Amino acid sequence: MTRPSTLPITLGELTRIEPLSEAVAHLHDPARRVEQVVLAETFDRLRRCPPHVLVVLHDEAATGGWSLAAALHLAWERNLSAVVVSRTVAGSSSAALAERLHMSLIVIDADPIDVALQLAGQVSAPAAARALRQARLAEQLAEQNGIRGVLGVLNRELRPVPVALVLGEMVLAGQAAALQDRGPVKPVEIAVNAPGERSAARLVAAVPVPGLAVDQVESLLKLARPSVLAAWAQSRLDAAGRAAHEQAAFELLRRLSTSPVAGPAGVEVEVPSWTGELGWEVGRANRAVWLAPVRPSGEPRPEVTHLIRAAWQRGHASWPLIAEGDGWLSWHSGADPDDTIALRRALAGFRDSAAAHGLVIGVGRAHDGVPGLMRSVAEARLGAHVAREGGPTTVQWFDQVGASAALAWLPTTEIAQVADLCLADLMSARDRAPLVRTVLAVLDCGGSLSQASHRLGVHRNTVLARLTRARQLGLTFEDPGQRLALHVICYALASLWPLGNDESTP
Repeated sequence: MTRPSTLPITLGELTRIEPLSEAVAHLHDPARRVEQVVLAETFDRLRRCPPHVLVVLHDEAATGGWSLAAALHLAWERNLSAVVVSRTVAGSSSAALAERLHMSLIVIDADPIDVALQLAGQVSAPAAARALRQARLAEQLAEQNGIRGVLGVLNRELRPVPVALVLGEMVLAGQAAALQDRGPVKPVEIAVNAPGERSAARLVAAVPVPGLAVDQVESLLKLARPSVLAAWAQSRLDAAGRAAHEQAAFELLRRLSTSPVAGPAGVEVEVPSWTGELGWEVGRANRAVWLAPVRPSGEPRPEVTHLIRAAWQRGHASWPLIAEGDGWLSWHSGADPDDTIALRRALAGFRDSAAAHGLVIGVGRAHDGVPGLMRSVAEARLGAHVAREGGPTTVQWFDQVGASAALAWLPTTEIAQVADLCLADLMSARDRAPLVRTVLAVLDCGGSLSQASHRLGVHRNTVLARLTRARQLGLTFEDPGQRLALHVICYALASLWPLGNDESTP
């Protein structure tokens, strides 16, 4: 088996180090290997070149645009790796011709003879050239102090291989294409964790096959791991510090809006000057957003909060994200209360993350000032409770909720326990779920069987048959004294039972 250090060097690798790192490279195939360098001063020398040769044009072979065009045609015929030429000869038409011929063209400013000598040494000693590339990459990584900067260096260095820093299935930085399974690619993953620690974070690259050597990509990712680890740790510290700052600031705003000093309702509360330090503009029209899990399970874990904060604030770094109860709240401030373009774009960009974490979203109305913000937060939370009926990624605007929002606060679990006692025959039936949903649909539709059958997507006779069986099991909703209570019970049971195979609903 050939060791990676002895493999022929590629065009992509050569263009990352001197003398070609400052050149203008029009590369058709960066993974094309280079086995030899030839300084061609005549067309006769060019005609005698074997395949996989990098040709540096000089003297007679590079005396004008027509000569370069002829050289490119010869290079294509001889299956050469690339053509290197001085900038004084190359032009825009030369790059276009190289592209049509599927040839790689590299334009240099230095003396062609000096460049050819350096390239010959690098091609003859690929291990030394790769070590030089790693040293250059390490120097560039050391200059970065953020995750995005580190991933930017990696993606430039490994182009066209996409690289991303991934936590779980969420891309923290880099190119999301690193996770996409398009075409023949070989995935490369490097865990990002300190010695003796375990972490779900990893560097992921999608290496085209055929293309760059997987071992070379893996070695460069390992080289970048300490820089990624340091930048990510710093970003988490920064995020934790900002989260604590935002949490404390929001609590102060909440107390300010409810304190006796605020005066009677409707009186404007002065916005504290320190809110500007966080980039908050709460003196304007504030529209709150509440993010919540479909099935609440207590206070979320810190790592989940970190993931959701990173996704929510991508492109909106000044928007807050505050853990509150079983969810997270945020808001958007603006001069125009009816302008929701920025917020809708943020919600659309957050959809994948909401699906990954099983979240629903409630959006409050726009209200001015600190008291208005608190009111919008309460509306957004109520909207999120209503959105749970629609499942993950559902967005519910409070403007569209109406009085039905009261149903979101019903203690559905406790009501279901009451159903076990007062409707024992129904609750023990295997077909209880379709029966309950049918009665609920009829009650919601004001007793109209046609509307209920359309809503359920079943025939009217099916609705009649289910109603008959429901009455036999004790669900006698025609009694005016029982109708409201049974309507609430059916609503609670339907909200707790998942849709799907109704015959096996637990």
